[in-house]
Order: sequence, then C-alpha cells, then structure tokens
Amino acid sequence: MKTQLEFYIEETARRLKRLHEIVSLAFTESIRAFSGLDTDLAHQVKDMSDDIEELSVRIEDNVLETIARRQPVARDLRALATYLYVSHHLYRVGRYAYKIAHITILCKDLEHYKELESIPHLEELAMITLKIAMDGILKGDLSRIDELEKMESESDHETSGMFEEIVEYLRKRQDITTMSMFYIIIGRYCERAADYAFAIAERAVYMHTGERKKLGLAYKGSASDAPH
Repeated sequence: MKTQLEFYIEETARRLKRLHEIVSLAFTESIRAFSGLDTDLAHQVKDMSDDIEELSVRIEDNVLETIARRQPVARDLRALATYLYVSHHLYRVGRYAYKIAHITILCKDLEHYKELESIPHLEELAMITLKIAMDGILKGDLSRIDELEKMESESDHETSGMFEEIVEYLRKRQDITTMSMFYIIIGRYCERAADYAFAIAERAVYMHTGERKKLGLAYKGSASDAPH
C-alpha cells in the first residue's frame, strides 16, 4: 500500500507530465501560427497561457505542502525539489509560446519574405530536446541524454545560418526590417527553449543518480576549458 508521501509525489509527477504536454502543444502551435500568420490560432495559444500558469502554481503548492507536511528526505526530497525546478522551466517555455503568438498578432499587414525552414526546424529540435529531458525526469530514462550534445550543436548551427541569411536579405531590401526582427526574436526563443530543456536534462541526471552533470560541453571544446 502506498504511503501518503508516495501518493503526493506521484500526483505531482502526473501534473508535471500534463504541464509538459500543454507547454509542448502551445509552443508547437505558436510556431505554426507564426508560419501561417494565423492570428486566430495565435489567440488560442495565448489563451492556453492561463492553463499553463495555473498548473505551474498548483505544482508549486503541491511540492511546498508535501515538503512541509511529509518531511521527505534523501531521494524523495530530491525528486520534489526537481519537480519544482522543472515546473518553473516549463512555465518559461510556455511564456515563449505566448510571446511568439503575440508577435504573430503584431504581424498584421506583414508577410513572410522567405520560406520558413530554420524556425520550424529549431522548434522541432527544442521540442525533441524537451521530450528527452522530461523522459529523464518522469520515467528515469537517461539513455538519450548524451544525444542532446549533438542536438545543441545542430541548433546553434541552424541559428547562425538563419542569421546570416537574414543579413543577406537585409542588404538587398529595405522593407523587411520588422519581419526580420521577428525572425531573429523567434529563433532566439526556440534556442532558449532548448536551453531550458538542457537544464531539465541536467536535473534529471541529478534526480536519479545524485550526479551533477554539465551538458553542452562536448561540441564546445573540452570540459576543462569550460567555466565552473
């Protein structure tokens, strides 16, 4: 029979799983809205932010109440602290979805001047990275954590290539500065979403092994050269 502590931890994990699902959907739909300049879809994404915030607050309340009343120790305490940490990061990714949706609404009377390839690809990389990280948290599956290094390198390369392409377009046209700014901002949001996923992945390793592992070094030089 489960203890009350186990029940509360499992309930918090279920809510965290749901938060990941909603955030991932919101982010993916925000990029789809921007790609099609679909303001109706953008408004739907913005409406989802209320659910994201509410669920994030409930997770925080659950964690703090469980720690206060059940006084968990060792692995259980580490898990609860991780859930609180991850909930905050997922909330931040959800805010990026909200901001992308808002940018889509600001694009009234604008149009894309190039095929959108990099931004949807960056979104895909960010969401795959986030799923791997969340599988580590919720399922204890750390088998794909090392794949994240290569994905970050690919994301960095894609972002740099997109920026260079935009600069080249700006040299030739003077009427695309606003949309170019939006491309850069949204590309940066995708990159930041992946960064939050990396932080979650690092926490997954710590939660299940007690080891503090620093990701993002393999494709950026030796770990000994990285700042501590």
